[in-house]
Amino acid sequence: MLRFFARLLGLVIGALLVAGIASAIAAVKLKREAPPLPDAAADEIDLVVVMDAGQLASTAASFRGGRVVCWYAGTDLDLRGATLDPAGADLEVRTVFGGTRVVVAPGVPVTASGPAVFGGRMNGVRDTATDASRPGLRITGFTVFGGLQVVAAEVGEEIPSWAPERPARAEGPALELVRATEPEAAPEPEPAAAPEPA
Repeated sequence: MLRFFARLLGLVIGALLVAGIASAIAAVKLKREAPPLPDAAADEIDLVVVMDAGQLASTAASFRGGRVVCWYAGTDLDLRGATLDPAGADLEVRTVFGGTRVVVAPGVPVTASGPAVFGGRMNGVRDTATDASRPGLRITGFTVFGGLQVVAAEVGEEIPSWAPERPARAEGPALELVRATEPEAAPEPEPAAAPEPA
């Protein structure tokens, strides 16, 4: 029975190794074939970022959406300077081993849906109610071993950090290194004095 589990573990590790290598090869191929960064004024975008960092601050007059692919990378799509199309915008976001952040202006309703496998999706926009008068931004897609974050911020406002706030560290070194030393040798006992003759 132990042999069975050892072989099964070996197969799983081997399959993961092969999958990782295949994923890296596919990412390199996609990087070579990726389109150039889209124009900031484009109403539809095809933003592909592979093994790199990508940023696009859209100034579209009628943003309708498009596609964002983030593979082994980090991508920031800033839509605060864009005007959404009256019918709304549909954005497909695919994130694999990376992170994608979409920033919108306050008051823009945003919905985000799709699976997140060993990753996460956070819609930090409070307004998610869309209707005919306010269609907003609809984000679909998937996240695998990565994250999708949607935040609202005013133009010029600092964009919130990816990482949650952590308490400040105490002053001083976080870790003290101690050199291993050999224990001091016990002093040798003094020879016993010879008994005095009587």
